Amino acid sequence: MRERTRSTYLVADFFTHSYRVSGTVDVRRRRLADQLEDRTTSFLELEDAYVSSLHRPADILASHTRSILRKESIVTTVVAREEDGLSSQHSYGSYLGGHLQKAVLIVPTFEIRGYLRLPGKRDLRSVMTEGQLFVPMTEARMSLCWRPDIEFTGGVILINRADVEAIWEES
Repeated sequence: MRERTRSTYLVADFFTHSYRVSGTVDVRRRRLADQLEDRTTSFLELEDAYVSSLHRPADILASHTRSILRKESIVTTVVAREEDGLSSQHSYGSYLGGHLQKAVLIVPTFEIRGYLRLPGKRDLRSVMTEGQLFVPMTEARMSLCWRPDIEFTGGVILINRADVEAIWEES
């Protein structure tokens, strides 16, 4: 069986309360999710970053060779492929366990629909109280609350647990 080579840089979209910052993250030593979860640093470094307003996400306001984001200001991070958004403990090929539950999360500015991996007890409260600072939602779609026609999709969206305002199951 051939092992898949992991890229050294990962392209992702980072959303704050007002802006979309698209850029690349160095993932040679640590996966993106592990960098976001690292409690020893408050910052995430990006290369080749493009900034746009949420009101007009397709219009680039600025570009920067190197940028630094405060992790607590990141509301969500959209990654194209699910395996690129998983932490090393949930990396490709490992046992993920739990139960997939279709859900909706409300965070400032966005409504996010997709699947959450819940522990065996199937309790949505666990998303708010246990584990990661950034909750992974797979097969996710994120839309602006005031413009539902503007939508962002990814294999996984990492959601800052501190910004979750409401959560419910969807059937």
